[in-house]
Amino acid sequence: MPLNERFQRQLNRFKGVFNYFFPAPVGNLMPREVSIELTNHCNLACVMCPHGTMQRGKGFMEQALFERIIDQCRGQVELVYLYGTGESLLDNRLPGCIRYAKERGLATDLSTNGTLLNEAWARELLTSGLDFLTVCLDGGDKETYESIRIKGNFTVLVANIRTLLRVWREVSSRTRIIIQMIVMDRNLNEVEGFRNLFTSEERNAVFQFRIKPFYDTYRIPKEQIGTTPACFLPWNQMSILWNGDVALCCFDANGKVPLGNVWEQPLRDIWNGTVVQRIRHRQRTGQVHDLPLCSSCGVPRQGYFNPILLFGSAFFRTSRIRILIPYYEQHVLDPARKLLGARTAKVSNDRSV
Repeated sequence: MPLNERFQRQLNRFKGVFNYFFPAPVGNLMPREVSIELTNHCNLACVMCPHGTMQRGKGFMEQALFERIIDQCRGQVELVYLYGTGESLLDNRLPGCIRYAKERGLATDLSTNGTLLNEAWARELLTSGLDFLTVCLDGGDKETYESIRIKGNFTVLVANIRTLLRVWREVSSRTRIIIQMIVMDRNLNEVEGFRNLFTSEERNAVFQFRIKPFYDTYRIPKEQIGTTPACFLPWNQMSILWNGDVALCCFDANGKVPLGNVWEQPLRDIWNGTVVQRIRHRQRTGQVHDLPLCSSCGVPRQGYFNPILLFGSAFFRTSRIRILIPYYEQHVLDPARKLLGARTAKVSNDRSV
């Protein structure tokens, strides 16, 4: 990476973190991460996903728009997620999109339900330069998995993952493969078991087994729980829908709070525009009561936006943080939640005595 680009990205990190804590002007910001929804079509109907209730139209991002976004990301944005509320393997242009982003110095991340991930797809993805590939396996057995990933086939998925891991070894790929379980009540007892679906040789090809907490932000629109501390996403991550609309965040599956459109404005103008500045101010001051998506979102309370961690994040590349987050979830957030749960239970028991 040219020294100038490295410096610009480092400066952008410090400016973003500084502006999160202090409302002083810092000049133009750019997001460190950009989520690009290649399509919002999907082949499954997962119980935790808002796709089934999505009200906006479905489609595929035009190639010219994708290239426009990537060209504007070059130099300051660090990581692009090549998915949104949909399954990106339904878009045959995906390997070419990965290469286009990599040629412009961007780290790339893909999350897939894996049901379409046959050997041909595995070879395409693992030789494309893709940095992170997450495959979602939300159950340790057929019954549990298929009760969560409706229309999914557990047997096919496990076979696909095994093929992926074999191809990874054959082509000596540098892609980091993450096998992920989104934890909820119905699969809580299978957290350890889903690792054992694979041989020791297969597990050696897995970069991480991620146990991801599930935050049901889509299902509680009536209950206002606040956002203390302020959400960091309006400073850190831009979410672009397939038609060019910039959504409030990655949880805005319906694009109800549009920040602009990339066909009409440059990314930099949107990210430094009046609408985004107003949302940042409201996050800082806690005035989000009339933003249902924010006022009912529990993510800021989960520990991801710890001030010490955010300050420290200014010193790390975003791809490095992407690697560290699952460890933080497992070794810090999860024990903290268990401790808090135990204390809450004790208080409840004490009060009932």
